[in-house]
This record gives sequence, structure tokens and C-alpha cells, in this order.
Amino acid sequence: MKKFTILMLCIVTLGLASCKKETLVQTAPNRTVIFDVNPNRWVFDNGKYYLDLDIAELDDINFYDEGILVYTATPNYTNYYQLPYGDMDYEAHIGGISISRSTLPTTPLRIKVVLVAAENVTF
Repeated sequence: MKKFTILMLCIVTLGLASCKKETLVQTAPNRTVIFDVNPNRWVFDNGKYYLDLDIAELDDINFYDEGILVYTATPNYTNYYQLPYGDMDYEAHIGGISISRSTLPTTPLRIKVVLVAAENVTF
């Protein structure tokens, strides 16, 4: 009887030890939108230059729950700088972003907008 009880305990222990719970979390991939902007697209208003960029992918879920990162590139595209940087700043809204700066750029700028997928875990 003792051997049977020990054998049953071993089987139960092995059975429980081999169970592994795996949680798969699938999120939408991050999305990147790149704009090459000529200097003539900037509009002067209230002492600053403004640029409005339409981004259809920037929806209410991305705006309220996920992340929005904006970068500008050096003229030869070897470095990217995250905004706000220098005199450049941005504001995001559903459907796009607005970038402001104090001086008019003299060369085309590359703007990279990264929409970061995330799960809102606020209770």
C-alpha cells in the first residue's frame, strides 16, 4: 500500500510539474510614417513657422492609449533627433501632428512619425 501511495504521489508531482501556462499577447505592430517636407510647406503665424502633417493612421486608439514619437533627420539622414529638439516642437491630434519652429528651414526636412502599439492597463 505504501508503494502504491508513493507511486501515485510521483505521478501527480510529475503531472503538475510538467504543466506550463503560456500567455500569448498579440499587439498590432508599430507603424512608421515618413515625410520629406520642402521649406515652402511651412506657414508663418504668431511669430513661428508651422507645419501640419495629416496621418490617417493616427486614430483615437493610438492617440488616447498608445504612443506617438516624432523625429527629424539631419540633411544627409545619418542621424535622427527626437522632438522636441532645438527650436522644434510638436503637438499631436487625431488625424495628424503639427510641428512648430522659430526659424524657416532652408533645406528639405525628413520627419519620421512612429506610432507605438501598446495596451492600456489602467484600472
